[in-house]
Amino acid sequence: AGPSPPPGMALALGGKLGFVLIKQISKPVANFVKREAKLHPLLAPPLEWGGYAMHRLNINVARLVSGKGPLSSGSVATMAPIPKEKALDLGAEILGESVIFSIVATTVAVEVNRQNEAKKASELKAKDNERRQWEAAHLAIVERAEIRRELAHLREEVRELRRQHDEKAARSSWWR
Repeated sequence: AGPSPPPGMALALGGKLGFVLIKQISKPVANFVKREAKLHPLLAPPLEWGGYAMHRLNINVARLVSGKGPLSSGSVATMAPIPKEKALDLGAEILGESVIFSIVATTVAVEVNRQNEAKKASELKAKDNERRQWEAAHLAIVERAEIRRELAHLREEVRELRRQHDEKAARSSWWR
Protein backbone atom coordinates (compact mmCIF):
# COMPACT_ATOMS: atom_id res chain seq x y z
CA ALA A 1 0.00 0.00 0.00
CA GLY A 2 1.28 3.43 -0.91
CA PRO A 3 1.14 6.58 1.18
CA SER A 4 -2.32 7.90 1.91
CA PRO A 5 -3.35 11.25 0.38
CA PRO A 6 -3.43 14.32 2.62
CA PRO A 7 -6.79 14.87 4.40
CA GLY A 8 -7.56 18.04 2.42
CA MET A 9 -7.07 16.21 -0.85
CA ALA A 10 -9.32 13.35 0.26
CA LEU A 11 -12.01 15.87 1.24
CA ALA A 12 -11.74 17.67 -2.10
CA LEU A 13 -12.01 14.36 -3.97
CA GLY A 14 -14.96 13.30 -1.83
CA GLY A 15 -16.63 16.67 -2.44
CA LYS A 16 -16.20 16.36 -6.20
CA LEU A 17 -17.52 12.80 -6.23
CA GLY A 18 -20.47 13.91 -4.11
CA PHE A 19 -21.14 16.74 -6.54
CA VAL A 20 -21.14 14.32 -9.50
CA LEU A 21 -23.43 11.96 -7.57
CA ILE A 22 -25.90 14.76 -6.78
CA LYS A 23 -25.80 15.90 -10.41
CA GLN A 24 -26.58 12.35 -11.56
CA ILE A 25 -29.40 11.97 -9.03
CA SER A 26 -30.90 15.31 -10.05
CA LYS A 27 -31.72 14.04 -13.56
CA PRO A 28 -34.15 11.30 -12.44
CA VAL A 29 -35.64 13.74 -9.92
CA ALA A 30 -36.16 16.27 -12.73
CA ASN A 31 -37.75 13.60 -14.94
CA PHE A 32 -40.12 12.65 -12.12
CA VAL A 33 -41.05 16.31 -11.55
CA LYS A 34 -41.64 16.82 -15.30
CA ARG A 35 -43.85 13.73 -15.56
CA GLU A 36 -45.92 14.58 -12.50
CA ALA A 37 -46.24 18.29 -13.33
CA LYS A 38 -47.63 17.53 -16.79
CA LEU A 39 -50.39 15.46 -15.17
CA HIS A 40 -51.22 17.93 -12.40
CA PRO A 41 -54.28 20.08 -13.23
CA LEU A 42 -52.87 23.21 -11.55
CA LEU A 43 -49.39 22.97 -13.05
CA ALA A 44 -50.27 22.03 -16.64
CA PRO A 45 -51.59 25.51 -17.68
CA PRO A 46 -48.46 27.40 -16.50
CA LEU A 47 -46.30 24.75 -18.19
CA GLU A 48 -48.22 25.24 -21.47
CA TRP A 49 -47.82 29.00 -21.22
CA GLY A 50 -44.07 28.53 -20.57
CA GLY A 51 -43.86 26.19 -23.57
CA TYR A 52 -45.57 28.72 -25.85
CA ALA A 53 -43.29 31.48 -24.54
CA MET A 54 -40.20 29.31 -25.13
CA HIS A 55 -41.44 28.51 -28.67
CA ARG A 56 -41.84 32.25 -29.42
CA LEU A 57 -38.37 32.92 -27.98
CA ASN A 58 -36.82 30.12 -30.05
CA ILE A 59 -38.45 31.44 -33.25
CA ASN A 60 -37.33 35.02 -32.57
CA VAL A 61 -33.76 33.97 -31.73
CA ALA A 62 -33.62 31.84 -34.90
CA ARG A 63 -34.86 34.84 -36.95
CA LEU A 64 -32.28 37.15 -35.35
CA VAL A 65 -29.48 34.66 -36.01
CA SER A 66 -30.52 34.37 -39.67
CA GLY A 67 -30.53 38.17 -40.04
CA LYS A 68 -34.30 38.71 -39.94
CA GLY A 69 -35.98 40.89 -37.37
CA PRO A 70 -37.98 39.44 -34.49
CA LEU A 71 -41.69 38.90 -34.90
CA SER A 72 -43.81 41.63 -33.38
CA SER A 73 -47.53 42.23 -33.12
CA GLY A 74 -47.52 44.47 -36.25
CA SER A 75 -45.37 42.06 -38.27
CA VAL A 76 -46.65 40.57 -41.53
CA ALA A 77 -44.83 37.28 -40.82
CA THR A 78 -46.60 34.92 -38.46
CA MET A 79 -45.47 32.17 -36.21
CA ALA A 80 -46.69 28.64 -36.73
CA PRO A 81 -48.54 27.57 -33.60
CA ILE A 82 -47.40 24.46 -31.78
CA PRO A 83 -49.78 21.80 -30.50
CA LYS A 84 -50.91 22.00 -26.89
CA GLU A 85 -49.10 18.72 -26.02
CA LYS A 86 -45.82 19.99 -27.52
CA ALA A 87 -46.15 23.26 -25.54
CA LEU A 88 -46.79 21.22 -22.39
CA ASP A 89 -43.72 19.06 -23.10
CA LEU A 90 -41.58 22.14 -23.72
CA GLY A 91 -42.83 23.78 -20.50
CA ALA A 92 -42.15 20.56 -18.58
CA GLU A 93 -38.67 20.46 -20.10
CA ILE A 94 -38.04 23.99 -18.83
CA LEU A 95 -39.27 22.94 -15.38
CA GLY A 96 -37.01 19.86 -15.42
CA GLU A 97 -33.97 21.90 -16.38
CA SER A 98 -34.87 24.40 -13.64
CA VAL A 99 -34.99 21.56 -11.11
CA ILE A 100 -31.56 20.31 -12.22
CA PHE A 101 -30.16 23.84 -12.15
CA SER A 102 -31.64 24.45 -8.68
CA ILE A 103 -30.17 21.24 -7.28
CA VAL A 104 -26.75 21.91 -8.78
CA ALA A 105 -26.79 25.58 -7.74
CA THR A 106 -27.76 24.61 -4.20
CA THR A 107 -25.00 22.00 -4.11
CA VAL A 108 -22.45 24.53 -5.33
CA ALA A 109 -23.66 27.10 -2.79
CA VAL A 110 -23.40 24.55 0.03
CA GLU A 111 -19.90 23.56 -1.10
CA VAL A 112 -18.76 27.18 -1.37
CA ASN A 113 -20.22 27.85 2.07
CA ARG A 114 -18.45 24.77 3.47
CA GLN A 115 -15.15 25.90 1.97
CA ASN A 116 -15.63 29.41 3.36
CA GLU A 117 -16.40 28.00 6.81
CA ALA A 118 -13.30 25.79 6.61
CA LYS A 119 -11.22 28.79 5.56
CA LYS A 120 -12.63 30.88 8.42
CA ALA A 121 -11.92 28.07 10.88
CA SER A 122 -8.37 27.80 9.55
CA GLU A 123 -7.87 31.57 9.82
CA LEU A 124 -9.33 31.55 13.33
CA LYS A 125 -6.99 28.72 14.30
CA ALA A 126 -4.03 30.63 12.84
CA LYS A 127 -5.03 33.80 14.75
CA ASP A 128 -5.47 31.76 17.93
CA ASN A 129 -2.01 30.23 17.44
CA GLU A 130 -0.54 33.68 16.88
CA ARG A 131 -2.31 34.99 20.01
CA ARG A 132 -0.97 32.08 22.07
CA GLN A 133 2.54 32.69 20.75
CA TRP A 134 2.30 36.36 21.69
CA GLU A 135 0.99 35.43 25.14
CA ALA A 136 3.82 32.93 25.59
CA ALA A 137 6.36 35.54 24.49
CA HIS A 138 4.84 38.11 26.84
CA LEU A 139 4.85 35.59 29.70
CA ALA A 140 8.50 34.78 28.97
CA ILE A 141 9.37 38.49 29.07
CA VAL A 142 7.48 38.94 32.36
CA GLU A 143 9.14 35.84 33.86
CA ARG A 144 12.54 37.05 32.68
CA ALA A 145 11.93 40.43 34.33
CA GLU A 146 10.88 38.66 37.55
CA ILE A 147 14.02 36.52 37.44
CA ARG A 148 16.15 39.64 36.95
CA ARG A 149 14.45 41.35 39.91
CA GLU A 150 14.92 38.22 42.02
CA LEU A 151 18.56 37.98 40.93
CA ALA A 152 19.13 41.64 41.79
CA HIS A 153 17.48 41.06 45.18
CA LEU A 154 19.65 37.96 45.81
CA ARG A 155 22.80 39.88 44.81
CA GLU A 156 21.82 42.62 47.24
CA GLU A 157 21.33 40.02 49.99
CA VAL A 158 24.71 38.44 49.17
CA ARG A 159 26.38 41.90 49.40
CA GLU A 160 24.63 42.52 52.70
CA LEU A 161 25.72 39.11 54.05
CA ARG A 162 29.31 39.73 52.87
CA ARG A 163 29.26 43.15 54.49
CA GLN A 164 27.98 41.62 57.73
CA HIS A 165 30.54 38.83 57.45
CA ASP A 166 33.34 41.28 56.82
CA GLU A 167 32.22 43.42 59.79
CA LYS A 168 32.07 40.37 62.01
CA ALA A 169 35.45 39.22 60.80
CA ALA A 170 36.89 42.68 61.42
CA ARG A 171 35.46 42.83 64.95
CA SER A 172 36.60 39.38 65.86
CA SER A 173 40.09 39.93 64.52
CA TRP A 174 40.39 43.21 66.47
CA TRP A 175 39.48 41.52 69.74
CA ARG A 176 42.10 38.82 69.45
